[in-house]
Amino acid sequence: MYKYIAKYFLLDRVFLFCKATALWSLGIGATSFLLVAYLCLIILPADATQSEVYRILFVHVPSAIFSELVYIFMAINGFIYLVWRTKISAIFLNSAINIGLVFTALVLVTGALWGKPTWGTYWVWDARITSTFILLIQYIGILALKSSFNSKETADQIVSIVAIIGAINIPIIKFSVEWWNTLHQSASITFSGSSIDAEMLYALPLMVLSFAFLAFFIFCRNVQIEILSRKSSAKKVRELLNG
Repeated sequence: MYKYIAKYFLLDRVFLFCKATALWSLGIGATSFLLVAYLCLIILPADATQSEVYRILFVHVPSAIFSELVYIFMAINGFIYLVWRTKISAIFLNSAINIGLVFTALVLVTGALWGKPTWGTYWVWDARITSTFILLIQYIGILALKSSFNSKETADQIVSIVAIIGAINIPIIKFSVEWWNTLHQSASITFSGSSIDAEMLYALPLMVLSFAFLAFFIFCRNVQIEILSRKSSAKKVRELLNG
């Protein structure tokens, strides 16, 4: 079953797929982001308790979601690479690192900007913020490891192992507000309902969707760069670029 699926992830096929979809993803993502940003900044009213500062959450929450999802994606691909030695899994892992790094940095920056007017401080070392900061350090460390070895195979192995071990931090981030007494608020959206007003709630998944398209564009470009860097034949590189 795995071998049947894997044949559709040959490097040439993946490269051409990324080449065909990247610009479409950028166009959809940029357009939707501008429209949703206009909705969030101009159309939606101020919050009854947080006034205008709540608008930061339309960037903060999607960034938090993707900072964790990207790391899970990396850990899964790291596991697949170590078990089945599929090159494309290592390429996917390496291509996602800087995306997760940007999202995690964005979480911390927007959280600090939101925290100052609501908590009275930019930063506190509570469980959620500290574990998210550790996630940022993990991304930076993995990015550094990626280019620390002369051998691509060695780098892929080390990065995969570190990504898998570091995944233990994801449930800590997720459940930190429940396991410890933290300043950070608990989840606003759960299976039992939402504390966000319905008038404002629908804009959040739209922003998540626009972020997904933009992230996919960057991911596609990163995948193309990774594939080209691993091709030893100049003729093969020209064939891929010409499609």
